[in-house]
Amino acid sequence: MNKSKFAAMVAGAGIVLAGCGGYVYTTVGGKVTGLGSGDTLTLRNEGNYLQTLYADGTFQFNVASNGNYTISVAQQPNSVNCTVANGSGKMSGEAAVNNIAVTCTPNVPLGGTVAGMTDGTSMILLNNNLYKANVTANGSFKFTDFVVSGTTYAISVGLPPVSQYCTVANGTGTASNANLPAALTSVVTCVPAVPVKFTVNGLTAGTVLTLVNTVDGYADKYAVSAPGNYLFGWSWLTGKPFNVTVDTQPTGQTCKVTGGTGVVDAANPAASANIVVDCAKT
Repeated sequence: MNKSKFAAMVAGAGIVLAGCGGYVYTTVGGKVTGLGSGDTLTLRNEGNYLQTLYADGTFQFNVASNGNYTISVAQQPNSVNCTVANGSGKMSGEAAVNNIAVTCTPNVPLGGTVAGMTDGTSMILLNNNLYKANVTANGSFKFTDFVVSGTTYAISVGLPPVSQYCTVANGTGTASNANLPAALTSVVTCVPAVPVKFTVNGLTAGTVLTLVNTVDGYADKYAVSAPGNYLFGWSWLTGKPFNVTVDTQPTGQTCKVTGGTGVVDAANPAASANIVVDCAKT
């Protein structure tokens, strides 16, 4: 019997068989419990084969009767976090292993309220500088991605609304299933602010120029690929010093900044709006 053909038959059957040449296959598996409604869990074995489950129930992978096995979570669901018990070992015979337990426990929703945001604008919030919540109106908000109970969270502003400066209060803590409301009490407050604007001249279309405005140690980067008028993503409160410099030069050109330093002033918004970047061939 062709060995590769036999192996394919065994993999599809998922039962104990002895084939030509001494190949014996059986299964390792177990049970998933606690999977949330609408969630998807993906498991992986030592051969990087995947199984996706959409509800509680049993699962199994094929393995050689004398082989090692390792079952792990390849992709976690959103509303629950799943852990694997008895997930690794070595087969000592032809009997199937069915004692692997995958237990899923609820995750914690994360959110809060937004106030002061200008109508018709939007804002991006981050958790631990990774997970995003796109906020389009004042009021309550929640992150799409839940937080694993027992882990820390830190809500910050990823990108504020245009011409506003936003701060986060009560945005850090440790998520806990024993106190779900605690992770929903962050308060994001937005107030009017002054944008930092610049004009780019002479840039060769299709090349990329990256500028950076450094304010209080924060680097607000902006990439442009054509001449024109632009404004940085962050606006600032009166009294904040701005410092606009070239972060990366475009290919074949050198760009110089004029008027790139100063202080933001709501009474004189032109102070941070007359920055000029001139580009010329090198």
